Amino acid sequence: MTHFYRPSEGHRLPHDPFNAIVAPRPIGWIGTVDAEGRRNLAPYSFFNALNYSPPLVGFSSNAWKDTVANCR
Repeated sequence: MTHFYRPSEGHRLPHDPFNAIVAPRPIGWIGTVDAEGRRNLAPYSFFNALNYSPPLVGFSSNAWKDTVANCR
């Protein structure tokens, strides 16, 4: 059986293989504070260290969540 991937057609697999590309996926705990001073701590598996000096860590979210809103 051959499987050819065309992004416009989707992967046609029972589960999205993207999450299995990097393993193990460490979890980054991102802590933020909103405008009213409420704290939020959330796990993110899509994060990375981007620079050493100055220290810079980036993360991405697949939806507009409290962490994203607090960062903005």
